[in-house]
Amino acid sequence: MPRAYSRDLRERVVGAVEAGQTRHAAARTFGVSVSSVVKWVQQFRESGRVAAKPMGGRRPYALAGHRVFVLGRLAEKTDLTISVLEAELAERGVKVSRYAVWHFLKHEGLSFKKSLHASEQDRPDVQRRRSRWKRHLGKLAPDRLVFIDETWAKTNMTRTHGRCPKDKRLVAKVPCGRWRTLTGLAALGSIRLIVCD
Repeated sequence: MPRAYSRDLRERVVGAVEAGQTRHAAARTFGVSVSSVVKWVQQFRESGRVAAKPMGGRRPYALAGHRVFVLGRLAEKTDLTISVLEAELAERGVKVSRYAVWHFLKHEGLSFKKSLHASEQDRPDVQRRRSRWKRHLGKLAPDRLVFIDETWAKTNMTRTHGRCPKDKRLVAKVPCGRWRTLTGLAALGSIRLIVCD
């Protein structure tokens, strides 16, 4: 980044213009651009200062002035997406990009994650049964436990379109020849895995 011109040079240029020299002549005399002379003289006449303004630093985030609103909305509804926040801000007259919203959230240390728990866990009867289960958990014999799991595969997850040369037919294959959901059950014990068809 280029350095600002010295205060001494700025004062001499402004002094020359104030003494009656034209801006073009002052620019030639001191070896600076005409636009710099115009800005320095304008700054001196408006504020009485010729010192350079601070250079560099960080630009404030586009949503810095709307921090309270954005954080308040996320406190109310934690699963708001960036697109929804962008739309809500637009309704309030704040035009920002998705990147600006993402950048603000990143700066605030907020990432998009969620751990879902069954809402039934809050019911008193379920809480009683869960605490009873935890008390008896230590009495179970691990070698007698069997874990049952279910999994599935859907053939309609196969892509239905592809690319091939013009005037050629594209033929692809799918499992089972039609759209289906295939389900599999398995029981895992301490000794072996039992697969149920």
